[in-house]
Amino acid sequence: MPDSTRRRFEELKAGGLLPSPKGVALTVLDMTGRPNASIHDITRLVQVDPAMAGRILRYANAAQGGALRHIVSLQHAITFLGLFRVRQIALGFSLMDRYRSGVCRAFDYTAYWTESLATAIAAQRLAVEAQSPPDESFTCGLLSGIGRLALATSYPKQYGVVLQANLAGQILMDAEREHFGIDHANLSAEMLLGWGLPEIFTDAVRYHEEPADAPFPPGTRAQALTAALHLAARIGELLNLDEARRWEKIPSLYHAAARLGMEAAEVPSLVADVVVGWQGWARELNLPARSHVDVQSLLASPPAQAGEGDGTGASFIPLRVMQVMASSERQAALATTLSALGALVEQAENPADAVRMDDSNPPDVAIIDLETAGTDAMDRVRALRAAAGNALHVIALIPASAESDVARLLQAGVSDYLLYEHTEAALVARLSNAQQLVSLRGAVRAERELAVSSSGDWARANRRLLHEALTDPLTQLANRRYGLDRFAQEWSVASSNELPLSCMMFDIDHFKRVNDERGHDVGDLVLQQVAAVIGRDCRRSDIVFRYGGEEFCCICPNTGMTEAFQLAERIAATIREGRYGLAEDRFALTMSIGVAVRADDTADPAALIVKADRALYAAKHGGRDRVVAAS
Repeated sequence: MPDSTRRRFEELKAGGLLPSPKGVALTVLDMTGRPNASIHDITRLVQVDPAMAGRILRYANAAQGGALRHIVSLQHAITFLGLFRVRQIALGFSLMDRYRSGVCRAFDYTAYWTESLATAIAAQRLAVEAQSPPDESFTCGLLSGIGRLALATSYPKQYGVVLQANLAGQILMDAEREHFGIDHANLSAEMLLGWGLPEIFTDAVRYHEEPADAPFPPGTRAQALTAALHLAARIGELLNLDEARRWEKIPSLYHAAARLGMEAAEVPSLVADVVVGWQGWARELNLPARSHVDVQSLLASPPAQAGEGDGTGASFIPLRVMQVMASSERQAALATTLSALGALVEQAENPADAVRMDDSNPPDVAIIDLETAGTDAMDRVRALRAAAGNALHVIALIPASAESDVARLLQAGVSDYLLYEHTEAALVARLSNAQQLVSLRGAVRAERELAVSSSGDWARANRRLLHEALTDPLTQLANRRYGLDRFAQEWSVASSNELPLSCMMFDIDHFKRVNDERGHDVGDLVLQQVAAVIGRDCRRSDIVFRYGGEEFCCICPNTGMTEAFQLAERIAATIREGRYGLAEDRFALTMSIGVAVRADDTADPAALIVKADRALYAAKHGGRDRVVAAS
């Protein structure tokens, strides 16, 4: 980031203009930053704020996913989450409570938090694809756009002028830099960095809106995290839009999924899962929860029909018009005019029949004769809309006496209206509007199909790149780069929460003899076989990777010396009992293992690896085939 942008952030921060937590949340942030903070002290503090206590309990139960007994104790919840995660939860929800409204009239505060919450849920669901912890992903999603709120808070009038221009994407960020010296993406990243989130997450926030501009090599964890946040933001945007605009965002959603390596078939279930979690949290936080009954149909919409045009409006599309008429005289007269205009006209007796007559090729327009705008008419419109969804263009045919109730008809689901005494020009105008919408929908539907059809290869390519970048090609364990990256992350969590963290270093005894006597091909096979044993015997929570040559490393989160030593002994015994090499020439192997545990005098992850490596060296010099614990 340019120095000028960093200086601008520091100026805003020094001026006290940026959003910040308050009350109990501010004290939680301060207390969890101290080296002597305890679970007991934090529990007593959080109990003062019943709303925050309830949210921490809810979050803890959601995080453990029903795998454990339901958590009812606040101290149990805080212990389960750890101080670092409680800090993040307090930060996010405090900002949401404090900035529900503001003086920037052009900034929709409620919509901002609604979309941010949906983005947070989506980011949490995508944590596996992003190779990141769900808690940090949730916080990044919730606060990924905090820079927008900060500009609205710091410069309500000036930012309101910028927002009224309806700018988006890079154009909006260019305007922000011109007016304020910093854009909302960089401001969001700097604020999260100041609140203590790891740099890899703040970098993802910085680039997630324009991931193609990110400086991360394809296949790296930073690129995966940025792509996951980008997809989460697209889902958040989709769920926050009204139904009339939602369908326009479907192609970009599939493109975002493919960038992360997700195939098209995986997207609908992901969005459905996000909707459930998002609506539950929205009720908890008193945010509006939109109805999303159309999302699945949008994501699974049929391909564009042949002849639907290119969406430019230049070519004529023969509209399929379904008449639902009360008067046979009006029906016959209108059908004659419609046919003369080139429309394909069909008849239905009631709204349900209008959409059931041909499910494979539904009508583009329904003209429904309402006679009045009373309760019965409203019910008929709602029934038609419920049966047909949002793609159908509904024109109400009404007498002049009902024109004053058009607003109610529009709220019920009507798209347009015609009077009984309409002119042919009025009918042509209504059909022209419908034709433009059908053309545009056809173009977007075709774009969605193109996105879906092309996303498969793209998704598989991206997934392969990520796998290759993070995996040792010979053993198929994680490679050293990924292992050390995850080690640094677990070190941060363990240090912040005073949790134990163990490191085991493995080395195959006399491996050079295998290469010298049996050849390097057999040596490679042995490495694969030993890697499979270590990977199988370690726990799911452990981080196992090839450190180099015949050395392997295992990082064990929340694990003390006793448990780590027992695990190492079990792996050593399994190796000792096995037979390795070619099927026709099996032979025995042994392994030396060094174990070290994070202590107050351990400066960083590299120092812990050095301790474990020294213990491994002692195991070698002590006779091999043994486990030695670092003193």
